Amino acid sequence: MNLAPARQRPTVHQHTSQMFTCQVTLASYGPPVTPFTEVQRRLHALDRRFSRFRPDSELSTLNAAAGHWHPVSDPLHAMLRHALTVATASTGLVNIAVLPQLLAAGYRRSWATGTPRPTPTPVAPTPVAPLADILELRGHTARLAPGHSVDIGALAKGAWADDIVTWLGPNSAASIGGDVACRGPGPDGDGWPVELPHGETLHVRDGGVATSGTAKRRWGTDAHHLIDPRTGRPATSDITQATVHAATGATADWVASAAVIGGHAATDHLTHRADVHHLWLNQTGAPR
Repeated sequence: MNLAPARQRPTVHQHTSQMFTCQVTLASYGPPVTPFTEVQRRLHALDRRFSRFRPDSELSTLNAAAGHWHPVSDPLHAMLRHALTVATASTGLVNIAVLPQLLAAGYRRSWATGTPRPTPTPVAPTPVAPLADILELRGHTARLAPGHSVDIGALAKGAWADDIVTWLGPNSAASIGGDVACRGPGPDGDGWPVELPHGETLHVRDGGVATSGTAKRRWGTDAHHLIDPRTGRPATSDITQATVHAATGATADWVASAAVIGGHAATDHLTHRADVHHLWLNQTGAPR
């Protein structure tokens, strides 16, 4: 989903650009506290730090050091703590240690360089170990168990959207590829307008909205980017798309992924969370 166009008025400032192979939209009621150009610079810095497609990124160096304690920056430490929390809250459905399984499925390059290709010699998928069993944090260091690696792509956009609205000011909104965070009453006092995939416009005040699904980022016969850690394969649940309205963009992001990976069996647990306001689900037949 995206931010819906606000009623045109001189006090709404908006900026749109292409980053992370997706559209990024920033909006502020009144001049942003942090200029849009500075927000873009910070986002580029985050990409350089966290991209698994950059061999010199901090994330890649952590993965390369698996088996050893490795120094990590405060931003990476915070993201890894968040990942551990999400892994527990999602009962293991959202696990950043799926990177080997993503690689085995053929997701070896950024979408900016073209569609991934199935692995010529398929590797038998294996379940993903619980994140708490293979990732340790101590002070300003982290250690991955030997043979394991992580990818924070499933968590980054929602968390970064939350960061952006703290930079922009008390009445602002941000969308990163459809992961939205909103802060304040919006341009008309009833929240920021967010377009949902099914055509409805939701007005959001101090919250986040995210959609996850299996229809996009597909390649080969049935490969896609949402790995079920229980099988090590692309998810095949009875939910093909989930849109979540939650207290934060970070929560909306991981809950949407958990709903698609876990299917209806997981949604009761998710909908009863105090920080989840609503789920919209698209379903198919029985799980395969």
